[in-house]
Amino acid sequence: MSPLSIVICILGLGVLAAVHEVGHFLVARLLKIKVYELSIFVGPKLFSWKRKDIEYYIRLIPLGAYVRFSEIDEETGELKDDNPENLINQARWKRLLVSLAGPAMNVILGIIIFMICFSKFGFLELKQDVVVPGTQVAETRIEEGDTILKFNGQRVFCQMDLSYYLGQVNNTDEITLQMKSARTGEKYEVVLVPEITEQYMLGVTHYQEPDENNGWLIVSVDPSQNDGNPVLKVNDSVLSVNDVPVTDPGITTLVRDSKGEPLTIRLIRDGEEMTVTMRASMIKSANLRGIYLQDGSGFFSCLHEAIVFPISFIRISIDALAQAFTGKVPAYDVVSGPVGIASVVSDVVDAPKTDSNEKIEMLLILAGGISIGLAFTNMLPIPGLDGNAIVLTVVEMIRGKKLSRKSEQIINVIGFVMIIGLVIFALVSDIIRLSR
Repeated sequence: MSPLSIVICILGLGVLAAVHEVGHFLVARLLKIKVYELSIFVGPKLFSWKRKDIEYYIRLIPLGAYVRFSEIDEETGELKDDNPENLINQARWKRLLVSLAGPAMNVILGIIIFMICFSKFGFLELKQDVVVPGTQVAETRIEEGDTILKFNGQRVFCQMDLSYYLGQVNNTDEITLQMKSARTGEKYEVVLVPEITEQYMLGVTHYQEPDENNGWLIVSVDPSQNDGNPVLKVNDSVLSVNDVPVTDPGITTLVRDSKGEPLTIRLIRDGEEMTVTMRASMIKSANLRGIYLQDGSGFFSCLHEAIVFPISFIRISIDALAQAFTGKVPAYDVVSGPVGIASVVSDVVDAPKTDSNEKIEMLLILAGGISIGLAFTNMLPIPGLDGNAIVLTVVEMIRGKKLSRKSEQIINVIGFVMIIGLVIFALVSDIIRLSR
């Protein structure tokens, strides 16, 4: 992890957190609620000034920000809330709007970031591009320009939805698409039916272009590889099979015709060249789906994509959490803390042989995603987060009176334990991911 990636991560998270607090501040000021202090970042102050009885601070450590809505007693150091202009004494609808303002600001910021990213680097619309003969799409009534509306009954808003749902099914599964015709505007459904073939394969996926070793860089390994005893690993660079370079056009035929007999694989693993022996496995495969999307264009299409992207992001996040709770995926693959975020940023910033424009694009997508993630997380009904204040205010609106002091204290204690537990779990999740 390079110093540059650490600096980018800290500054980025600090700015996103600061924008969140500015949202609370702006709505409070709009509603004429008393604000005593706005601090951008935390720690020792760098600059400060006072305007209209509000103290403004720019602090040293870019790890957050905060807004103070209560006066501090100079003798005891405790917060005083006896002023009728203070937030705690305002109408419930005003307190609700102030609580919602922080997450809303993060959503707005996320949309702006995505808008900048898509306008600069482009995006894909859910419209079928060229129909390629021999693909599953070519066997249906889908025409170029038709729009994808649903995938197996699930509404899709953008390309991220489509990629996520495609990743949930095997390439040998049938899928149902609801489409909208570009010519007539008619909605219709088609079923993509794979043509299944069986052939001997190594049981790995790799980048199409040769790596720096002129080999295949493996990105995933099928658990059934080598009759259920995988030999090849992710990040291996496969150089040759039976002394035939993997760049040879006949390499696929060589593996297919091996009929399960032992193959000698030469590869580079962790910088060391070695030779291993394995057998190709009989694997079912299907012809290509043929779902190719058109490049998006135009201001309003870009704006639409930037708005629906956060919707898809939150929906996929909720689905991932549901899968973690049901045990379908490891929980540590869903929850991430600052260490995990820093690791992802480092992977982008320090990626070798990656164009600067690609890095900027990936960092913008990451920043927008984290901003939306902060909004989503802050809406959880846990004390200390905006979601808890929102729930309590709504409960007050329904009951017509505040919860008792004792009830609030019990909720706060439970929430504090939950937050500490989440922080520990996120840290452990990050360590597990980094150690794998």
